[in-house]
Amino acid sequence: MEENDWASVEDFAALFQYLWYRDFPMDAKRGTGAGRVDWTIHIGVVVRNVADLMGFVTRFERGGRKDAILRSTDGDEIAVEWEWGGVWGNELEKLKEHNVRPKEKGGLKYAVLVTYTHPPNIQKVYSHVMEKWKGARWPLLLVLIDLIESKKYHMGKEFKNIQMSVFDKGERIQLRSAPAFPWEVGGTRWSYALK
Repeated sequence: MEENDWASVEDFAALFQYLWYRDFPMDAKRGTGAGRVDWTIHIGVVVRNVADLMGFVTRFERGGRKDAILRSTDGDEIAVEWEWGGVWGNELEKLKEHNVRPKEKGGLKYAVLVTYTHPPNIQKVYSHVMEKWKGARWPLLLVLIDLIESKKYHMGKEFKNIQMSVFDKGERIQLRSAPAFPWEVGGTRWSYALK
């Protein structure tokens, strides 16, 4: 494996999905759920653990107020943002215009945006990201959790799927899609616990 292959977008996506399910801040049986702050913390913990497993350090609220920068020994490597309100704010712009420190040789490998949307808006989100990401100097991993409004859970939302796509050079490549709630992943200990 070449050095450039380490900590690829695919690596980040696989680790993120695994860690998303781990220590999930909701309970399926009682319908209790987490609030907005709990999800922000959960994603922060997931990002920190992804960085740790890839051998990077995590710096929160750095690099022009990115939510996190995952840094290797060579410098800035991965810039990460997460936003409850979707792709309509300035997060895409912040990731696209990330300033790599001049003394660093490696540059930014890719950017990551974790966000949410309602299922009817998924294609609108993809089109918006495609338009906003034109001319970007690095790929973007979009982690998109689709959800519906629901009284089933305390938070008033019911997650459906976690979908991961890479936007690069004018293309969108779907990497993976899976149920967003761990207990809806067949054959896992979480799904077994509901039986």
